[in-house]
Amino acid sequence: MKQHLVSALLLGAAVIGSPALAQNQADLEDGTIVVTGQRPRTEASAGTKSAAPIAETPQSISVISAADIADLGLQNLNQALRFVAGATTEQRGSSAEVYDQFKLRGFDAPQFLDGLKLIEGAGYLAPQIDVSRLDRIEVVKGPASVLYGQSGPGGLVAMSSKLPLDRDFYGAVSGSYGSYDQYRADADVGGRAGASILWRVNGTVNGAHTQQEFGKREREAISGAVTIGAGHATSLTLLGAYSHDPYNGTYGVFPASGTFLANPNGQIPTTRDFGEPGNVFKREQVAGTYILNHDFGSGWSFRASGRYQHATSNLGIVYASGSLTNSATSTTLYDRASYATRERSDSWVFDHQLRGSFTTGPLTHAVLLGVDHQAGHAREVYAFGTATPLDGYRPVYGTMAVPLTPETVPGGTVGVLAPRKTQTGLYAQDEISTGRLRVVLSGRQDWARTTSGSAAPETSQKFTYRAGVLYTTAFGLAPYASYSTSFEPQSGTVQNADGTLRQAKPSLGKQIELGAKYTVPGTKILVTAAWFQIDQTNLLTAIPNSLFALQSGKVRSTGFEVEANAPLPYDFNAKLAYSRQKVRTIADADPANIGNGILGVGRGGVSANLEWAPRHGAWQGFAIGGAVRHVDSIYAGTAARVSTPGFTLFDGQVRYDLGRLAPRLEGLTLGVNAANIFDKKYVTTCYLDYAWCWYGNRRTVQGTIAYRW
Repeated sequence: MKQHLVSALLLGAAVIGSPALAQNQADLEDGTIVVTGQRPRTEASAGTKSAAPIAETPQSISVISAADIADLGLQNLNQALRFVAGATTEQRGSSAEVYDQFKLRGFDAPQFLDGLKLIEGAGYLAPQIDVSRLDRIEVVKGPASVLYGQSGPGGLVAMSSKLPLDRDFYGAVSGSYGSYDQYRADADVGGRAGASILWRVNGTVNGAHTQQEFGKREREAISGAVTIGAGHATSLTLLGAYSHDPYNGTYGVFPASGTFLANPNGQIPTTRDFGEPGNVFKREQVAGTYILNHDFGSGWSFRASGRYQHATSNLGIVYASGSLTNSATSTTLYDRASYATRERSDSWVFDHQLRGSFTTGPLTHAVLLGVDHQAGHAREVYAFGTATPLDGYRPVYGTMAVPLTPETVPGGTVGVLAPRKTQTGLYAQDEISTGRLRVVLSGRQDWARTTSGSAAPETSQKFTYRAGVLYTTAFGLAPYASYSTSFEPQSGTVQNADGTLRQAKPSLGKQIELGAKYTVPGTKILVTAAWFQIDQTNLLTAIPNSLFALQSGKVRSTGFEVEANAPLPYDFNAKLAYSRQKVRTIADADPANIGNGILGVGRGGVSANLEWAPRHGAWQGFAIGGAVRHVDSIYAGTAARVSTPGFTLFDGQVRYDLGRLAPRLEGLTLGVNAANIFDKKYVTTCYLDYAWCWYGNRRTVQGTIAYRW
């Protein structure tokens, strides 16, 4: 693995680039070395598909910049969402880095890249975007189907790629090394190739051993973009990306007995691996994107974008099935199981928009008209089977071979899933302003179709809408209210009363949100607060001992959130995120489920980050900061209606711009990041109905050296 690090650093030095590039003047003044599209964090576009101040948008929106990712040493999207109110992140703790598994306001949330949805495969194949590619992340809270089509009621995560910048030449290179042999080398370089042609290329080589004994992850990825017609009324940006993950960490579980539940032999070590050394999870992704912009003048413009994405994966795993083999005779021997999958997926997503502005009397209108289409075709060959047991306290490995293909899974029956999903939507939005009043009205009509196997296909139509109103006061306070709905096709199979099968109907959601946003006059301090209530219907209830479900569930999520981003006097900067929520089943085909929580959904939490980065004087170029993250209890199972206990973790960071020591070192920066400084051992989540639990990440420390020009 160290050879990978050396070769990656040599590659980075050769191309002179990094995930953090040249910077604008504001970046230079505060010591940040990450290049972005020069958009302030007080502005977002995901909520309305047009750049708008967060303080004047009647919806909860959080922003994570590329500088945040670099400064905090974040390795994936899950880690980035640790500091977002209402997000329950790292659902499977340290055991599932292959996925970005999280929930927003109690619900699964889709991901979008450059405004286009990332479509998952049939089973275990899901796209994952390396954070080195990202310019910023915007988290939209609450239903957003009115602009995006398929979206959960809790919200969505909108990521933006690093695009070419209007500069002659810029670049940087960075490398890091840390706990568990974690290594990362990122390269990013761009510039101008002509009067109206801009280009940019970035790449990464990264990996680590995981917390569990046999796990490791590796990734090599590269992406590039070119903009033709920069500075003209018509411009075309083309993006290409390729990612190869020969190892994807450990996608396993820990048994509940010995982790969350007491075992007479004590706690199972956090490093224990209940799989085998030969466990494997490989993934490849390739995508091509176009973004066409045309300015008609007089406030009217057109934008067309589309992406084709292809992905494949191969998985072969032995894992703990959860239970003791026979608790009456042994408290150390655990059952295991095995499975293997072979998957591929292809998806096409398009979004075309016409926007403009005009006035009618005292009203100013910013209108948006759009049509989008998405199609996903996937195929999964799978098999689940048996495995030899394992002593969780004195393990002996090598008692069986890991099945590397579905056909070799012991005791398994090979199955095939081949879902096909399409959806087309027409949408319209009017942002109305007059004086201090802001009103947003949006509506959308969708047509969707889902097919898979012998089950009857599901064809549906749905109209979703949103209405929001916000009033800005002279002293910086902006109260608002909004109502929005969601529509999300599902891939489950439902068994009818006569025994026939059909695809599940889409789930539906609705939310009312009341809140306020406060900008301290004369400063960039922004504080937002919101109360919300979300209802989601048409949920699936599994039929025991079958692959099918009933569809009659309803879940309600009610909560309160506060976020603050505060540049303070004396060169301090503070961030705060607080959330408190209650998520419960209020209707279900099984009456016993009513009143239960949702597995993996927490009651909320709080995170706070404080950094001191002097801009003047002897300490200029130095920065030091720390963070505290508290996650409240997380619902763990319907049988006993219990939750895993909350936990509190502390992080730290320090960096220094060596250019302040000597001019010849200009652009060279050193940094150290530490997460879970006190090495707390904790359980993130449990699914006690399955006797599964997951440990959280122990202490990690990494050092980074970065050079930019």
